[in-house]
Amino acid sequence: MIPDGDPTRPREEFVAQTIQFVGEQDGPPERELKSHLAKLLTSERTVHRAYLARVQYDDATNWDVALCLASTDPDVQGLNGRIGRLFAGIFRRDAHLDILFLSKTQEAEISKVCTPFYREK
Repeated sequence: MIPDGDPTRPREEFVAQTIQFVGEQDGPPERELKSHLAKLLTSERTVHRAYLARVQYDDATNWDVALCLASTDPDVQGLNGRIGRLFAGIFRRDAHLDILFLSKTQEAEISKVCTPFYREK
């Protein structure tokens, strides 16, 4: 799912054959986003950890930013909407954020290059 800076734009879904985790996405606006996301995620019992990472899909030469969630329930449509609205309030209308629900293998891979900004308590 991709929440966009334009909340009226429909979400898109895509499937990547391979995902490479490049590193953590961090800076002043990202720290603000992480802070707000951490507060939002405290009410989500199914999300255990969250990462904001740079990722490459398939054979792409550029990277995208993704919110990567370790969750026991990856089908949380309401959460996607809340994340999208929060993101839209911080970033430009043409910005987007990919949301990935991590498998155990993917979480092991991302943890090599990125630390979670949210951990359930």
